[in-house]
Amino acid sequence: MNEKRGLSSLEPDSVIAERVRQQLSPFPEKFRDLGEPGELRRMLTGTKTLSGPRVRQQPEDFTEQYLIEPVLHGLGYWNPMSKEYESGNPHFVRQPSEYRNVEPKRPDYKLEHVGDSVVCLVEAKAANNEQVDGAKQHATADVKQYLQSDTFCRVLRDQEHEYLVGIGTDGLRWTLWSKHLATGEIIGERPKIDLAAVLKANAQRQGTIEGNPRMSRPEQRRKLSDTLVPAFAARNLEQHVR
Repeated sequence: MNEKRGLSSLEPDSVIAERVRQQLSPFPEKFRDLGEPGELRRMLTGTKTLSGPRVRQQPEDFTEQYLIEPVLHGLGYWNPMSKEYESGNPHFVRQPSEYRNVEPKRPDYKLEHVGDSVVCLVEAKAANNEQVDGAKQHATADVKQYLQSDTFCRVLRDQEHEYLVGIGTDGLRWTLWSKHLATGEIIGERPKIDLAAVLKANAQRQGTIEGNPRMSRPEQRRKLSDTLVPAFAARNLEQHVR
């Protein structure tokens, strides 16, 4: 089936989900190129933290480059350095410094043009530093610091924003927290998504790790469309929070 024709028959969230699914491919491919499929397998099937020496790079930088930023792109957030980027489109900004006078801790990303009522920050960690359950929830811990900062939230409220949104991710798990700036109400893990099974099926289909994939491409797309896309996609984020 022609790819464009196939995508045109899908609902908008399913189109985004398919793009995210495709953007997951570079991560396992990089492990294959490095001759480290075992490192990928251990990470996807357990709680092992990504090893910097094995990927020849700082683990967090590797995760951002080959997993987090591709997923953000699939969700509709452009890299502003991309030739295809058009001014005014949703995009990510690395290491934003605009709030440095009121918030000394700089977030890893800010998502721009996601809605006038929302300020959205992203905290990124190396793969497997954010588990669904248990003690390893380092991205979540950083997100909470922003939401609990009275000074930072007061500045955003004075700028007439309604919501502060914090996304925490290690590329495999994605969690979204929000704070209503007027009332101070914080809602956490709305939702928290685990992409490990989709990544594992993707890696098995590529032949990067052994085994038959338990999820077909349409099943991967449906899982992403049902879980990740409704909350995290650029077209949905503001409405999801409201």
